Amino acid sequence: MKFYRSKRGGGFAVEFGPALFVILIMFLIPAINFVQMGLVYCCGWYANHVATREAACAGPTKAQAAADSAVQAWASTGLDSLIHAPVPTNTVVCPTGQDIDGDGKPDFCQCTTVVKATPFFPMPWLTASQVTFQYSDLRPIEEKGLN
Repeated sequence: MKFYRSKRGGGFAVEFGPALFVILIMFLIPAINFVQMGLVYCCGWYANHVATREAACAGPTKAQAAADSAVQAWASTGLDSLIHAPVPTNTVVCPTGQDIDGDGKPDFCQCTTVVKATPFFPMPWLTASQVTFQYSDLRPIEEKGLN
């Protein structure tokens, strides 16, 4: 009877557990974290884009309030809970040094957005427990003559 047995000897069943552990810890969890960080980057860019657009439409005096309300509207869509990040912070600057047409009013509005996120699965071999993305966008102020 000994000669009719399989030549494999059951090595596959013994090595399956450690191989599954290595695949899960070394490949799957970091891949999920990388996909989540890509999603955080895209959602943060979109928050910056919306805030800059609203600040440019509101004018230099109301730009910060418009950008903050745009980011609050962005957060109410559920994107902040999807990426597990707090609501981004905005800094809006309408510099007067960028007056191209010479009317004394700024022509551009610059919005800087900071998004801080933590990965889904913290990994002990990475020292960064929080990832910070910073975006900056410059957009021409719209409807300058109406204000």
